[in-house]
Amino acid sequence: MKKTLLLIVFLLSGFLFAQGQYFSTGQDPASVKWKQIRTRDFRIIYPSAFEKTSQYMANILKMVTRQETKTLSARVPRIPILIHSQSVVSNGLTVWAPRRIELYPCPPQNSYAEEWLEQLVIHEYRHAVQISKMNQGFSRILYYIFGEQITGGILGLYVPSWFLEGDATATETALSNSGRGRTAVFENVLRAQLLGKGIYPYDKAVLGSYWDFVPDAYQLGYPLVTQARKTYGTDIWNVALDRTAKYPFMIVPFSSGIRKVSGLTKTRFYHKILSDLTDQWQKQDVKVDCSPIRYITSPKTKFYTSYVHPVLNNDSIIITEKETLDDVDWIISINRHTGKERKLIPLGYSFEESISTSGDYFTWSEWEPDPRWQNRDYSVIRLYNMRTRQDQYLTHRSRYFAPSLSPGADAIAAVRTDTENHSFIDLLDVHSGEVTRSFPMKNHDLAMTPNWSLDAGAIIFTLLTERGKTLAKLDLQTGNITHYLPFSFMEISGPAYYHMQHIIFSADYSGISNLYAVDTLTLKIYQVVSSRFSCSDPDFTSARDTMIFLDYTPDGFKIAETAIDTLKWIPLEEIRDASIHLYDSIVKQENANIQDSALNRGLYKILQDSVPDSSSLNPNISIYETSKYSKFLNLFKPHSWAPASIDINSLSVHPGISILSQNLLSTTFATAGYDYDINERTGKFYVDLTYKGWYPVFDFRFDFGKRAALFKGTRYTYNEMNFKAIVSQPLNFSHGRVLQFFQPSIGTTLISLLADPTTPAGFPKHTIQRMDYRLYFSRTIKSDAKDMYPRWGQIFDGNFRNTPFDGKTMGSILSAEGNFYFPGFFRHHGFWLYAGYQQKERKKSNAYDFSDLISYPRGFSGQENHKLCSFFINYKFPLFYPDFSAGSVAYFKRFKLNLFFDYSEGKTGTRYDHYRSTGAELTADLHLLRFVFPFELGVRGLYFPDTSALGFEFIYSVNF
Repeated sequence: MKKTLLLIVFLLSGFLFAQGQYFSTGQDPASVKWKQIRTRDFRIIYPSAFEKTSQYMANILKMVTRQETKTLSARVPRIPILIHSQSVVSNGLTVWAPRRIELYPCPPQNSYAEEWLEQLVIHEYRHAVQISKMNQGFSRILYYIFGEQITGGILGLYVPSWFLEGDATATETALSNSGRGRTAVFENVLRAQLLGKGIYPYDKAVLGSYWDFVPDAYQLGYPLVTQARKTYGTDIWNVALDRTAKYPFMIVPFSSGIRKVSGLTKTRFYHKILSDLTDQWQKQDVKVDCSPIRYITSPKTKFYTSYVHPVLNNDSIIITEKETLDDVDWIISINRHTGKERKLIPLGYSFEESISTSGDYFTWSEWEPDPRWQNRDYSVIRLYNMRTRQDQYLTHRSRYFAPSLSPGADAIAAVRTDTENHSFIDLLDVHSGEVTRSFPMKNHDLAMTPNWSLDAGAIIFTLLTERGKTLAKLDLQTGNITHYLPFSFMEISGPAYYHMQHIIFSADYSGISNLYAVDTLTLKIYQVVSSRFSCSDPDFTSARDTMIFLDYTPDGFKIAETAIDTLKWIPLEEIRDASIHLYDSIVKQENANIQDSALNRGLYKILQDSVPDSSSLNPNISIYETSKYSKFLNLFKPHSWAPASIDINSLSVHPGISILSQNLLSTTFATAGYDYDINERTGKFYVDLTYKGWYPVFDFRFDFGKRAALFKGTRYTYNEMNFKAIVSQPLNFSHGRVLQFFQPSIGTTLISLLADPTTPAGFPKHTIQRMDYRLYFSRTIKSDAKDMYPRWGQIFDGNFRNTPFDGKTMGSILSAEGNFYFPGFFRHHGFWLYAGYQQKERKKSNAYDFSDLISYPRGFSGQENHKLCSFFINYKFPLFYPDFSAGSVAYFKRFKLNLFFDYSEGKTGTRYDHYRSTGAELTADLHLLRFVFPFELGVRGLYFPDTSALGFEFIYSVNF
């Protein structure tokens, strides 16, 4: 028991404390004015322009807080919720140090049939419930010792991500009419794997693979969590989390909880649940009558390969995005008849909503960051000319999604979402990018993936409202919008005109996402294509006799085609839903529907052009009092502490105490504490402060305390005070696939030495003030996960430090470093070249000196030179991908080999020194004890040519 407790204290006060410090998504622009809504259960902090949407969200939260602890019992403390409305990213996250939920409210173009903020709140608040369950038993005692970081830390250490995301996805599904768990496209990822490839080993399924595609934590977790609730009831997850919180000193408390209810270990439980699901999906599979199709791209590939949004440029050439485990994403062309592929342009960080082509052009949307503010970014339209092979940014600092080229290639229709979540369909001139017309959607309705009619007189699109989804037509002459389907919470997407009378789209009517047609005159619906797993994204040859589309397989989405014969279309009345309806059991367990409640209460009225008086609303709807959120009064928020002093940079742990503060806007970060040096038997007090609320970033550090030394064999102490201040300007100039950063900085450090009663008479009492200047620049090309290094890249780091003021001098040091990355001889191999130069100027009588800023060859330490030139060359490549588990101790994903040669030349006075080493580093990427963060462990073999000596070193790193 004592050993176990010591291990826990070490892990939680060191490892978890270090990796958990200062988690931040970034900052919003300094110009944003913040307001807040405070209730007993939550506190919403939002930009002042987001007023009515925040009132709406507060009412949703009121319903959510009443429902989400029904099947996962916990007492959730009042939680702050931050709204980042200036980002185009659609996301949310729940963090527990400091405790908060951060929401990115811009709705995605692939959203299912629920208002985006509603689904975000349901999902993220469930994470708050999960973490709150950790605040009991022994974990509650640990909270008093370590603060908020320990609560989230225990959850992250012991509870697998498949449960966290699977349970939240189950909740978003059970408490609404939609949710990912009800959509066939979401379900088919695991279903296709189980029916086509079988059940993967537990470690591979949970920790991933470089060789095989595995479903993510959401796609794996939702079926596991939901089928377990169906089989064992809701107690299974309550017991698993309760045991994790009460007994974190157990090796596997979460698994113990599963075993207590199910009688199975975690891995056996995993296999049983997936076996049960396989049996159910096999029964569904035999009922599927697949349409005859021809694959244009091979249905079986060496690596998982998926195509996205294929469109016909002409009857022979398809333009599409290609995603694979073995390369970065590309937009490519495919010959429809031969299947031959040609790369056109590598993608940056695209939104994967649609690719559109017409004439010589194709277009897509891409993410672009703000140079300074991480929580303000943009979605820009890019246009590629296939004749000239030139691409351009048609818009800048915009919020455009799903651009669609007109048949004449003279205009683009795109969805624009403003910072208050209003949606528009804009028409832009292809040559200038200027907006020629703009069509606003009513209220907060969302337009999705527009597509042109054949005569360019109308736009067909998916429309999402509070009543669900429909297919809609925008008449460009009158601006009128026509609906072709009854509003429903059925998942529909990707409409395209077949003829003016028929629109073909994908929908889940049969429990599988198949292709359907709606007759715009009679409004009758027909099934056009039936797929085993799912199909989507229709497009047509010029004669309208053949249709291409995406068909899902266990190896990804493939491009297929089929002949169109309207006589073989099946009326919707004859289509039967044979899916397993996995969500039915959890819907009964929750017995509540927030989506219906919001609609029935008329809650969506709050999302009109102005916030109404409460008298005009349903009595169950509240208009909450708002107040200003002061940035100044909320600069500090202490959230965690530890009975140790921890250096996050070196991951070193010393006796002492640490207190951490991070405010909710993530603009001020502070650490204060006391650090005791065991070797010197002295201690110091310290304060670190970083402020990121303005365009420059300010860093300060102050420490004061005792130091110890020996004089003629006798130990003595003295006082040392250090003050450091740095001003830096981080800038992000990334675009497309080029990641580009620049950061200049200037700083000063004041070091003061003071005597105490034990200090010898000759002790040099003095003050040193040093100046630091730095220029950092990096430019790398987006690479895939298998690449050893960036495929191309340059990183430059220049430093100059001196002591120009009166007082004790340390001389000066000048350094310049360059890191250069090149592709290797084979795929995923890479060269890394390092070059550095350093020059020190020092006073002969000075006992203080600057530390080296550039590296000596591997295997050398403790060297001293006034001038130093270094050159290293590395060639790194993967050996094999075993996906091998050594029980629950280690899971090996990849072995790598790095060959290196290091050379340095040093000069001191007239003396030249030469340092050489060469050798190899054999390392493995692995997970220890199924811990979510990957380790790199290995051994370095060294040979020193100048002395013919050999050496070995153990090397390791952890990727947080």
